[in-house]
Amino acid sequence: MTKEKTEILYTLQSSSADELKTALPAGLASPKASARFVALALNDSRVHVCPFRLNDVEKKEIKDQLMLHAVELLSLPLDSIGLDYQVFESVEGRVRGIFTCFPKDVLREYLSALDEKGYVPIKIVPAIVASMDSFLQKNKGQKGRLCLIDFSKANVIYFAVFSNGHCDFLREVPYESAGEIEHEVLQSLRCACAASSVKKFDRIYFSGNVPNAVRLMEKIEKLFCGDVTQGSFTDVNTSLRATDNVLSLNLVKDRTFSIKQREVIAQATRAVLSLCCAMAIVLSVKIFTTELKIRDLRSSYQTADYPRAVELERRLKAK
Repeated sequence: MTKEKTEILYTLQSSSADELKTALPAGLASPKASARFVALALNDSRVHVCPFRLNDVEKKEIKDQLMLHAVELLSLPLDSIGLDYQVFESVEGRVRGIFTCFPKDVLREYLSALDEKGYVPIKIVPAIVASMDSFLQKNKGQKGRLCLIDFSKANVIYFAVFSNGHCDFLREVPYESAGEIEHEVLQSLRCACAASSVKKFDRIYFSGNVPNAVRLMEKIEKLFCGDVTQGSFTDVNTSLRATDNVLSLNLVKDRTFSIKQREVIAQATRAVLSLCCAMAIVLSVKIFTTELKIRDLRSSYQTADYPRAVELERRLKAK
């Protein structure tokens, strides 16, 4: 778990609601903090992430089409499924992007765990999305076909292919032993090539602690790409703290405001309050000057003048 300097935003990774409850601190981060915000990455197998390509579809039909895919993937009725998507490219009815789908009950579990300890979710994203987003942030502007093979999570390989910043292929590959890794990686690379008209990669990145890395990288260089690099290319916590993510999927997008939106709302609120204060000052000045005029008017005549004025008016009317 990582805590920001503001002491009210936490970034966490969790694979279950029970694990999240254990990770959340019970006490307030600061005595002055009125709320505690959380950005959460889920390692939950019940949350799915897939790239998509749709043909002959209008913008208003995209979600309906993706919901049909989600029904097949989750084997659940429509009203039990949550979904968010991001479009990368839309040309003449051909749309491609990435989407996440999940059982609504799963999201309720995490929201209940947060609510129980008084935390407000800013964003909840699949861990694979946060991992891929941090890679894209580090490689902004890179052209060509890039492949990321990420070993940052134990016994899971995050495998993604990007073409000019757009996700073409994405899968989460579990493995039980180091002996399975070579087969799974090579098979994923073959599947990525089969799914695209482009059969090569410009660069392949291995991120994290890769078992038998030298042997695997040599084999991949011969079969798929001559430019293979190993290093640290993902940082989930950095992605969770960012306000300008490349991948904007968010399981609670319709339920909460992002950090950026909260800043805009706060600025607008301060502007409105300043305007109200200015108007109150102007009105107070007007009331004060009016009171002064009334006081001056009252001091310009005596009470005894009133009967004489009434009598004068009566005589004038009598003439």
